[in-house]
Amino acid sequence: MLEFARIPLIAALALTVPLGCGKKEAPKAEEVEVLPEASNGSPLAVELVEFIGEGEERGLKVRLYNHGDKTAAGAMLLFRYYDASDKLLLVKPGTPFEKDNDFTSVSGGKYKCEPKQNNTFELDGRMLAVPADATRVEILASRVDTIAADGKTIEDWWSQENFAEWPG
Repeated sequence: MLEFARIPLIAALALTVPLGCGKKEAPKAEEVEVLPEASNGSPLAVELVEFIGEGEERGLKVRLYNHGDKTAAGAMLLFRYYDASDKLLLVKPGTPFEKDNDFTSVSGGKYKCEPKQNNTFELDGRMLAVPADATRVEILASRVDTIAADGKTIEDWWSQENFAEWPG
């Protein structure tokens, strides 16, 4: 009878031991890095962390810092790319869309940035036109949306005069 009593005890121990083993520590919160204020007056400052990928799918890893007092829920981002000699590069050269800057918009939880906080994320190269010889990029948030008081509605917060053009 004593032998049968050990079986449930051993089974219970066998089930609980793996639960406590191999626990991963919670990832440390990223230390807040205050970025210089944006030259266009935007409450969001943006910087390049690194270029990612190669070829036509070359993307960017970027970091935001929210200087404002509202949660940024979306933004229009402008990009100007430079080569190793610091020459401004054209985006989409030889096409009707050739310009010296590019833009994309981001919105949703992945891109949300709380006041006085950072958010770091990757921008898929298929959303951008990163020149192959770009070694540096300037990034501005030309329009920023926030979450309204109801906690659901997205509303305009800040915008430069022409949010699809690099400010003069």
